Amino acid sequence: MSGRSRNPIVKMLAWKARKLSEKDVELILAAIASVGGVFTLTDVIERLPDEIKVDRNKRRRVGNLLQALVSIGYLSKPSERKWIKNAPTLSHYLTQHLLDLSSIERIPPRPPTRGKVIAHRQRLDRTSSG
Repeated sequence: MSGRSRNPIVKMLAWKARKLSEKDVELILAAIASVGGVFTLTDVIERLPDEIKVDRNKRRRVGNLLQALVSIGYLSKPSERKWIKNAPTLSHYLTQHLLDLSSIERIPPRPPTRGKVIAHRQRLDRTSSG
């Protein structure tokens, strides 16, 4: 990748679709963003460069990446061979989830309460020895 820093989301998606480089994942995300309405795997592959189209393994991995995008909620699968976007782009979809994550991270963690564990163990000891 040229002077750009690596996108952590693209990097994580590349983990889910082995044999696809981060650049491949970027191209696939752009292809998905360019389709409208309900689409098929063929619709996405037709929008990709020849180096992905001619590689059977990479074409198969495109399907795996689509499934990963279903698992995180960006895509839905109304039928066996069709997909639909739940947002215009992955970045639009993730924006609300990032805000939700931000609010989760602001919730202060609760310190462990040792008293309750000790009291529970003492009750167990009394009932088992009686």
